[in-house]
Amino acid sequence: MVRKYFSLWCAFLRNSLTRDMEFKMNFIADLFIDAIFYGSMYFLWAVIFSYVDVLGDFNQDAVIIFLIIMYLTDTVFVFFFGSNTFTLNTMVVKGDLDLVLIKPVNPQFFMSFRYVCNYSLVSLIILLGLLLKLLYEYHGYISAFNFGIFLFSFILGVLLFYSIEFIISCLVFWYRNFSVGGWLASEVTKYSRRPDSIYTGKFRRIVFTVFPMAMITSVPARILIFGPDIQLILFQFIVTVIFLIISNFIWNRGLQLYESASS
Repeated sequence: MVRKYFSLWCAFLRNSLTRDMEFKMNFIADLFIDAIFYGSMYFLWAVIFSYVDVLGDFNQDAVIIFLIIMYLTDTVFVFFFGSNTFTLNTMVVKGDLDLVLIKPVNPQFFMSFRYVCNYSLVSLIILLGLLLKLLYEYHGYISAFNFGIFLFSFILGVLLFYSIEFIISCLVFWYRNFSVGGWLASEVTKYSRRPDSIYTGKFRRIVFTVFPMAMITSVPARILIFGPDIQLILFQFIVTVIFLIISNFIWNRGLQLYESASS
């Protein structure tokens, strides 16, 4: 089963690469838009640190590392899922989802992985090189164990990111046309783009539990900057599994409400 779905994803990758190479200027424009996004976020934090020296546990160097991890999370998410999650709205409105449901493949897998954003690989390579450089300047040396725990936490963060966006996109089954889903997801996930140390009190507990935005970027960043925290990584794993289960439940519940084009 794993081999079957991996082969299918490789076919998606080849098809998407062919599409991207057919429209080269769009490929370049996507890279340019990413550069603007990265630059605007860096400028925002540069302005903030012109007035303060630290934000909770994060000094300026730590925040820059946090930003690179946030960029990497966004890049990996876009590579695998970015062109897929909110195509669901259009497919439900037009009835094109019927064609997905009759295919001999898990429909959630198909909807989640159909298109691959190949341009993100360029950003990924640049960001990885920059992260390694910053880590060397910050730590001097980082153990393979610490980096391995970080990678595990990073993957959990990407999966949690996907789960939240997919849950929001599935609201189309209840609203019949939920074109504002992308905007809503952007507003929700923006809380993951700030270090968790800026949140205090009850809201801090919320961003670690029922609204787990801190689990997406802040937890991997903490592990890489301050060292492994087994209790924190275990909690992140539990939260991610719960949200993956919820996303699958809402998807299946939504399919029961779906009115196909032929109905």
